[in-house]
Amino acid sequence: MPRNEGTESSWDERLLPLLSSEWQRVDALAARLRAPSHTVLARLKDMMRRNLVERRIVNDTTKMFAGRPQQRAEFRRTLG
Repeated sequence: MPRNEGTESSWDERLLPLLSSEWQRVDALAARLRAPSHTVLARLKDMMRRNLVERRIVNDTTKMFAGRPQQRAEFRRTLG
């Protein structure tokens, strides 16, 4: 058994009920879980590798970085 298998399953149990077919921002999911956004992002990326969620990158026109719109990731449960 891999040493982080228990951690993966507990995060799956926490995140999967919050995810739907609608795209959701990482910071919104983190706020609902009361967890740091970088931790939630890492768990979502792990779930993405296992084909449980999918990601899209969108431009956030309200925030700029070096004169260009800042990008953010949104996730949703894999359809299928």
